[in-house]
Parts: sequence; C-alpha cells; structure tokens
Amino acid sequence: MSKNNESSYLVFPWNGQIPAGETVTLRDLDVIGVGAKRRKQIEALQGAKQIILQTHEAFIPDGVRSIYDDELFRSLQWLRPLRIDKISEFNLLDEQKKIFQRVFPKTAQTLGLAAAKVRDSYLAEMEWSSWLLQDHWRYFVGYLRQRFPQQKELVDLAYWEWVQAWLEVQPFDLHTNLEKGILTVNPSLQIVPLLENNSILGKMKGMYAFVYSEKQEQVLEKPLTAAQALLLDLLQEDRKFSTEQLVEMASISEELQPNLNKTQWAEVVTDMLNSEILFQN
Repeated sequence: MSKNNESSYLVFPWNGQIPAGETVTLRDLDVIGVGAKRRKQIEALQGAKQIILQTHEAFIPDGVRSIYDDELFRSLQWLRPLRIDKISEFNLLDEQKKIFQRVFPKTAQTLGLAAAKVRDSYLAEMEWSSWLLQDHWRYFVGYLRQRFPQQKELVDLAYWEWVQAWLEVQPFDLHTNLEKGILTVNPSLQIVPLLENNSILGKMKGMYAFVYSEKQEQVLEKPLTAAQALLLDLLQEDRKFSTEQLVEMASISEELQPNLNKTQWAEVVTDMLNSEILFQN
C-alpha cells in the first residue's frame, strides 16, 4: 500500500495538523456525541479526507449503552464514514493513561514523579461510566483536591486544563431561541476562580471566563472584571434584559460596585458581546 493510501489515526485533543493519507481513522470513544471545537475540526477535515470510524461497542458500559446507541446514530449523520470497523480487542487502561497526559499535560509535569502514581490511583478507584474516554477524567480535579488540599496552585492548574478540554467537546446550542434585542449569556460560559496568584499558569488571582467561540472555533479565555461579573449576576435565572435595560438596572443598583455611569456600563456590555460572553440577536 502506498503512503498516500494509508489511513492515519487521529489523536484527540487534536493539534489541527492535517495527517497524510487519503483516509483518517477516528474512534467512537473520541468523537461520538461531540460538538464545539472537536466537531468543527472533524467537519473541516472531511473536506480533504475520508473517514474510517472505529467502534468499541463491546466495551461501552451497560449503564450508558442505550445513550451511546442514540448518539452513535445521530453522529453517523454528520460523520458519514467511508466504513465502520468494529474493534474487538482494546486496552482501556492504556488508553486512559494516554488521555490523562493529553488533557492534563501541565498538571502531569507539575506532579513530576508522582504523576503516574496519582493517575493510576484515580483509575483504580473510578469506574468507567461513559463512552468518551475524556469524560472518565471529569472527577479528577475533585480527586486531586482531596489528595493535595494544600496545593491550591496544582488543583487550580488541573481545573484550568479540564475546563478547556471539556469545552472543546460539548454540543452547545449557542444561537437558538435568541429573542430579538435580548441579551443572552453564552451557554458555554465557565468561570474559573483563582483565589491567589498562580505561578504555574502565570496568572494573577481573580476570575477568568472561558467560552467556546463559534466564530473563531476556539475556546477563549479572558480575565473577568468585577463589573462583568456583576452584570452576569443580574442576568442569572434567565432574566431578560436588553442592553438598555441591563445598563439601567446596573446604574440604579446602589449595592453594585464599581459605581459606573450609564456610558461606562454600556461599554462593559459591549466588551462582553465582543468577547462572546454575551449574545444579542
């Protein structure tokens, strides 16, 4: 077989480099039910490659098998694979170890020699209860917090890396049911608080907003100001405000600090719209 006819195996999280060969092999354990950045990456890849999908149905936990079947059916509608290969042999433990390194690279580096022990201890305690390999690590930050309660920098680092990885795969419904002129919080918004300066991340203490940007097809991160946080608080519980109404509410709320005038509050809203923290139809 010539090199151009060989199929390349795609590893996630993916760095975006287009592999050689006419086809590319994806695993259901990485792509079924995904949205956001990962789906956009695959859809872009379909313009240049044909897809071979590997399925691991024999290894899917019974508790989520029916959900997996539904998601597999829906995902096949947009994946449109050249063929489907059913895999009968698979080392789940080895693959989970590889995913740990890719999702938490800086955390693993910071743990140093203890990384393998911590990783293996987590894997021994946590039963696999999803079909996406990455989802198995959704409790790791809490686990790390219990193991190392005094190492706040380390725990914050792991949370930072997890939020980015989680946002890359979630099937967010970003622009449906938007009402004309009404402000809507980006449903992908995740807020990561740093209670102290983090030398590992190189970040100052404060709140940081993470969102998936459909325009840029990337996960965006930016510091969240006190004024922005206060406006988000006013928009809780699905409260419906236009820009003018939100500015009015902020300007008349005596308990809100900082105390800005209407023009300044309007500028804060504009910045949040430009950052895709807020949407407006």
